[in-house]
Order: sequence, then C-alpha cells, then structure tokens
Amino acid sequence: MSNRSLLTYVLISSFILSILIDQASAYGPHKYDCCINYTQKPVPIRFIKGYMEQSSLTVCSIDAIIFLTVQDKKVCASSKDAWVKSAMRRLSYRLKQLSKKSPDGNGDGKRAIPGTFTAVVTPAAP
Repeated sequence: MSNRSLLTYVLISSFILSILIDQASAYGPHKYDCCINYTQKPVPIRFIKGYMEQSSLTVCSIDAIIFLTVQDKKVCASSKDAWVKSAMRRLSYRLKQLSKKSPDGNGDGKRAIPGTFTAVVTPAAP
C-alpha cells in the first residue's frame, strides 16, 4: 500500500468516525435541560409565573415540576411536596380566572400559555 492511499484511507476513516460520534452525541441527554435534583426551599407564589412538568419517562431521569419565576429562572421541585401542589393549584386557578376575562385568555391579546408551559400567569395586580 502506498503512502498516498494509506493517507486517503486514514482521512476518510477519520471523517466517517467524526460524523458518527457527532450523531451519537446529538441524541444524548446533555442536549436537554433536565432537573437532576429538587430545591429544598419553597418558592413564594408571588415569584412564580408558570410551571411545566418533567417526566422520567422521557430523556430526564426524575419526575419534577419546573417553576418559571418572574426573573425567568427555572426552579426544580418535587411534585410530592405540599408547597408545590399548592402553588400549582393557585397558578391553575389564576389561569382559569384570566381565561374567563377575555376570549384570548388573558385580556391583552396575547396567549396565556406559551410553548410547553402548563400554566403561565401574570402576577396579581396590587
């Protein structure tokens, strides 16, 4: 085998290997934003504007409720905690109240539930 054909073989093999490695990692869990543990401190309801659910049946390893705060931070919590159940009930109640006010759901012409969030509400007026 000549040096030229060996070099061509190595280059082609390297190229194919690099493509396969990139494809394998594209499906891995590091491409997702998963909760890996829960917060120990309750988040006051006035700082929460929405939540979504994370399932362990998908890529992530634990079931969790992900709260979105008014500062656009995500907080992971256990759905078994009493404060989490209470916050979810209050957010769902607020969302129902907002949807009763107008046909579009929140009275300002914008959607009340963007993307994958289960409930997104605006803070109560003072």
